[in-house]
Amino acid sequence: MTEFYYDHNKLRTWALFSLCLLLIALGFTAPTLPEILFMTAVKIVTLISCLVAFYVYLEPQKLAQIDAEGIIIDHNAKLKWKDIESVERFGKCYCCFCGRKFLRFKLKKGTQYPLTWMQKISSTSKYGAFSIPLYAMTDKDAEAIEKEIDKHLKEPKTTPAVKKAAPKKTATKKEAVIKKVTTKKKSVKKKTPVKK
Repeated sequence: MTEFYYDHNKLRTWALFSLCLLLIALGFTAPTLPEILFMTAVKIVTLISCLVAFYVYLEPQKLAQIDAEGIIIDHNAKLKWKDIESVERFGKCYCCFCGRKFLRFKLKKGTQYPLTWMQKISSTSKYGAFSIPLYAMTDKDAEAIEKEIDKHLKEPKTTPAVKKAAPKKTATKKEAVIKKVTTKKKSVKKKTPVKK
């Protein structure tokens, strides 16, 4: 099984950004009760974001696991190769003013998989329920995962079918008699009259 991980440097950037937001939120003091409640909520959200950011930075997070049977994206259900119709490549999909490269899997009709709540949310967006964010990986890993997916989805080459000649149709007795009679009539018409 081949494993691919999120880019460690990008996770570190997110962790430091979350820490800065938390420090800014903690630095604010609010004079009135509604502002105190609002700032408390902001502090709690930024604290949770900071803790999650540092957790994923310290604990390597698997983005995808690939084997001969299929692919597991994040912690979702295993997507089998036989159920994938095609892979759509998006070179520059702009989100938050940044160009984001990703792969989106298109499943065959009638194929259903259990979806997580995050997949249900993203299924209505351009990313779809099953996609790989190449922008969240190193360039080397993004290239490697594309090659790995292509290797598993490539159809075996088939030789073109050779057309067989249609078998000759044998005439039935009735057709043979009709053919014989018509040839006799033609030969009679062709006879030249004898000169006296």
